[in-house]
Amino acid sequence: MSKLSEIRGISGHEGDVRSFIINEIKGHCDDIWTDSIGNLYARTNKNGKSNIGLFAHMDEVGFMVTGIDGGLLTFSAVGGINPDLLPGTRVLVGNDPVPGVIGCPPMHLQNKEERKRKIPIDNMRIDVGDVSDAIEIGDPVTFYTKYIEKRGLCQGKAFDDRIGCDNLISLITSGPDVDCTYVFTVQEEAGLRGSKVAGNNLDIDYAIVCEGTFSLDQPGLPREDRMPVMGKGPVITIADRSVITDAKLRQAIVDAAGCNDIPYQYKRPFAGGTDAGMLHLSGRGVPSCVISTSCRYIHSPCSMAKIVDIENTRKLISESLLKISEGL
Repeated sequence: MSKLSEIRGISGHEGDVRSFIINEIKGHCDDIWTDSIGNLYARTNKNGKSNIGLFAHMDEVGFMVTGIDGGLLTFSAVGGINPDLLPGTRVLVGNDPVPGVIGCPPMHLQNKEERKRKIPIDNMRIDVGDVSDAIEIGDPVTFYTKYIEKRGLCQGKAFDDRIGCDNLISLITSGPDVDCTYVFTVQEEAGLRGSKVAGNNLDIDYAIVCEGTFSLDQPGLPREDRMPVMGKGPVITIADRSVITDAKLRQAIVDAAGCNDIPYQYKRPFAGGTDAGMLHLSGRGVPSCVISTSCRYIHSPCSMAKIVDIENTRKLISESLLKISEGL
């Protein structure tokens, strides 16, 4: 996970992530190819009886440079990001990355009312000092976060959805011998765009989207709203804002968890959205479901997850593949 987490790749700039994945999976697939929008496909055991699609998106949330005023850059968010998290955050700007800081006035220079007021992104600036000549309008901006593992926890950026990408890589290189098309999509954070193209490029019977999702075990939330939580196993989606998952496919995943003593939990219904929102509408319609790992602080400079959750998510995806390949 460490390398995948630290690679930079906002929506529309997934090339480095894609190159890393190709190097990891080559020699383990029957076919590897890309499409015109940048989605990456890998096919295994192409003579099998069923055709299942596994999906994870390569892009992460971040920013794009929209203006340059000396060493101060205006910027816009690419994907959903809470502006309250940004002042003081370290970032990397451009393809030949320049370090910068999202600046705001120090408390010493703010009056009481200014300290209470939220700062919109339009009023923030990325400070890159005196090296703005190396930056152009449209350059990508990513969080500058190092990956850390300790005492069963991992922390880093882009867990949504490099966790899913890491799981797919592991399944390709050492997973079950099942007919499957693995798809690493682009521009999920910008509106599920890559999966719309991928779904129409494939003829698959079932789709499982592999994600890093939010964790709601946080202070201030009513107990009934604290689902999913970190440490309670893989997360299965019943419904979100983009899809109502297929009941038979979802039950097969639940059965796979039960038969293999894998703990699981459900995602809070009708929150968020994933590539399944486009995939289930593609072609003649594709039964779809989502298996995720619960992470605290997604879409922020640093996320947190339990390594055992990542491992159990990978195990559940693998066992679900075997279950579904037997027929629903």
